[in-house]
Amino acid sequence: MKINDVMSYQNLSFLAQKAMEGFITGIHHSPLHGFSVEFAEHRPYNAGENIRNLDWKLLAKTDKKYIKQFIEETNLRCHFWIDASRSMRFPQKTEQKLKFALLAASGMGYFLHRQRDAFRFNIYEESKLLWESDLKSTRSHLQFCIDQFTPFWEGNFPEKKLGKFEFSSLLKGIKRRNMVVILSDFLFDPDTNSESDFWNTLSYLHYLKCEVLLLHITDHQLEISLDLGDQPIKFVDLETEISIKLHPSEYALSYAQAEKTRIAELKDKAGSLGMKYYDCDVSQDLETALQYFYIERQKLV
Repeated sequence: MKINDVMSYQNLSFLAQKAMEGFITGIHHSPLHGFSVEFAEHRPYNAGENIRNLDWKLLAKTDKKYIKQFIEETNLRCHFWIDASRSMRFPQKTEQKLKFALLAASGMGYFLHRQRDAFRFNIYEESKLLWESDLKSTRSHLQFCIDQFTPFWEGNFPEKKLGKFEFSSLLKGIKRRNMVVILSDFLFDPDTNSESDFWNTLSYLHYLKCEVLLLHITDHQLEISLDLGDQPIKFVDLETEISIKLHPSEYALSYAQAEKTRIAELKDKAGSLGMKYYDCDVSQDLETALQYFYIERQKLV
């Protein structure tokens, strides 16, 4: 599933479930093993039991009721930090980066719910916390969270803010050996201390021995390669609204090199803290991001 193909859909819950199901299908046909949602064996159904795990196909074939017994699962606690700053709403007309992050996080939420793992979402922008959820594992919690994502998916940002934001405020509720997934373009305001606050916060997560996954959401074609045609273009800083008119081809090589250096530094800093960095181009299949998440999550099983 590619984000460009589904941006016009309004039912985020449906899209997230389909993305997760497509990912699981890929896992079953890949060399990756240990997917704990697969069942270990059948056992006879006892009257009064929840029929959620009833094997309906086997019932149709044999007219006998059997329950799927699943491999024992972990009780993971996972915290999602979703960057909804102005730079994540690029390009402005489609906001592909933010939509990629929201749909990926929703799909991961479905995965965690099926594993009976608890999850919590935080959405922030620049210096403001926009929304945060509780830490739960229920289906109703998942649906509530995705419902709260919908206005962001549609480009309708809430006027009410939850107060001044600092990365350190996202540490609330995080305990030792929890998992933290950060979906961002990792562009920081140079006029603030947000970048130093970010790395100080990650250092504390390292102290807590948390499994931290940095998913770097980018649009390679437009943001890194500057593949914007052969005409002068007016560039506008989405954070400050400062504009400048440039010819992309004249700056593409030097800009790409600067971005390459910035990304290398980002990866090095993450690696020095024992954290995993993955590049997520919005032109990639969404299942790629889900697989990155799955690989890191399995380390905690």
